[in-house]
Amino acid sequence: MVPTTLRSVMAALRNPERGCPWDLRQDHQSLVRYLREEAAEVLEALAAHRPGDEDAETSLCEELGDLWLQIAFHAQLAADRGAWDIHEVERVVVAKLVRRHPHVFAEVTVDGAEEVLTNWAAIKREEKGLGAEAEPRLLEGIPATLSPMDEALEIGRRCAKVGFEWPDLEGVLDKVKEEVGELQAESDPVRVEEEFGDVLFSLMQWARKKGVDPDAALRRQMARFRARFECVEDDARGAGGWGHRELEQMEAAWQAAKKKGRPG
Repeated sequence: MVPTTLRSVMAALRNPERGCPWDLRQDHQSLVRYLREEAAEVLEALAAHRPGDEDAETSLCEELGDLWLQIAFHAQLAADRGAWDIHEVERVVVAKLVRRHPHVFAEVTVDGAEEVLTNWAAIKREEKGLGAEAEPRLLEGIPATLSPMDEALEIGRRCAKVGFEWPDLEGVLDKVKEEVGELQAESDPVRVEEEFGDVLFSLMQWARKKGVDPDAALRRQMARFRARFECVEDDARGAGGWGHRELEQMEAAWQAAKKKGRPG
C-alpha cells in the first residue's frame, strides 16, 4: 500500500529492511547541506512570488514542501532512535506559541505590534529563568548561523527596541550618504573595507526601517540583472561574439533590455 502522508513516507524510506539505502545512510549532520539548500530555494521562490500568479503559487508551494521534507526527515531520525517525532515537534511549537501570545489565548491586552514583541521577549526571558537582574546583554544570543545580512538586521531591531534608533527615515539616509562620502575619501585598503562595511550596515538599517526585505530585494535585482544580461549576450552572439562588441554597444543593448522589461 502506497503511503499517503509525509510521516508515513519517511517511515517507509527509513525502514531498516525495505527502506531506501540512501535515506538509511543519512544522519542529522549529513542533511545539513540539504536543509540549507531547500531554505535558500524557498527564499528564491518568495523573492519571485506574485500573489495570485499560478506558476508563482505552485513554485512556492513546492519549495515549502521540500523544506517540510527536511524537517520531517530530521524528525524521523529522532523517532528511529526513540527520542521524539514530528508530533512532538508540533506539540512543542504549539505550546510555545500559545504561551507567548497571551493577548490571544489569555486575558492580556496589548497596544500594537511593538508591545507584542516586548511581551514576547519578556516571556522568553522567563522561560529561560532569567530575571531582570540576570538579563543578558542586548546583542547576545544572536544565532551564529545567520547570514551577515540577517545579523545586521537583527542587531538593528534589538537596538531599536531600547530607543537606540534614528527618529526617521531621512536620518538613516543621511547616515548612508555620510558613510558613502567617507568610503570615497579613503584609499587605505583596511580603511576602505571598514568604510564599505559601514555603508552596507547603514543600508541594512534603512531597509529595516523602510520595511524592505534586503534579501528579497537583492534576489529580485539579480534576477533582473540576469534577464537583462541575457539580452546583452544575445546581442553579442548575433554580432559574432564578445570580441565584436564594444562597451558602448553592450550598454545600448542593456538599456534596450531594461526599457523592454519596464511595466506599462
